[in-house]
Amino acid sequence: MRILVTGHKGFIGGHIFSYLTKNSDYEVSGIDIGDGIPQGRFDLIIHMAARGLIRKSIEMPYEYFDDDLALTLRFLDKARKENSTFVFPTSGSSAKPTNPYSLSKVHSEQWIELYRKLYNTKAYVLRFFNIYGPGSQKGSVFLFTRAAIEGKEAVVYGDGTHKRDYFYVGDMEKVIDLIANEKIEPGDYQVGTGIGTSVNDLIHIVEKVTGKKINVKFQPYVLEEAEALFATKPIIKDVTPLDQGIKKVEEYVRSLDH
Repeated sequence: MRILVTGHKGFIGGHIFSYLTKNSDYEVSGIDIGDGIPQGRFDLIIHMAARGLIRKSIEMPYEYFDDDLALTLRFLDKARKENSTFVFPTSGSSAKPTNPYSLSKVHSEQWIELYRKLYNTKAYVLRFFNIYGPGSQKGSVFLFTRAAIEGKEAVVYGDGTHKRDYFYVGDMEKVIDLIANEKIEPGDYQVGTGIGTSVNDLIHIVEKVTGKKINVKFQPYVLEEAEALFATKPIIKDVTPLDQGIKKVEEYVRSLDH
């Protein structure tokens, strides 16, 4: 099977790319934003390449359109022309878009649905929640863990009661295995744990894992935030517990000092 992973140098795309290249049954290629569209047909296109910072998208709306929605359409159309299976990650925040990043996800989903109806394109839309793990240097889990280890201040927007779903990146291997081996039909799926954890509870768990107290500074929301975002029908059931995942992140943060 020939597989293309776009965004293979990124956090999630890089993890998927590394996992797939270890399987001798797959011929895996990777490209990133700025690279040309590769020639030849792929059985499976896993399109992870995108700009992904919500606040940055407000400063750079056109760039986020170009590298998110427009780039998605280029690979979606390649899948249509070559009868490839297409995999696209969307966001839990796209339910109510308040920024160019989230809006590009909504529009991409609409285009994918249109391609399904018009061309019978086989597509998997994976709704990601908060994916964390070694290799990521953004997101609450990394930032709180680093703050604990380094004794620095951690900023929380709002009062910390809003709940999010934290999914360990290592469990993406199980998701990709389901798709690559056609164990699930094309469709829309939620990639999360199904467990809503408040930001305040996350801080307590990080403190327990690291044995360090975090100095927290609360600030008003910069953008409108949903009170609760977590999977209701997660695709994977046997997920890595949050404290175990945070332990892996702690090891990663400590390795950055060397």
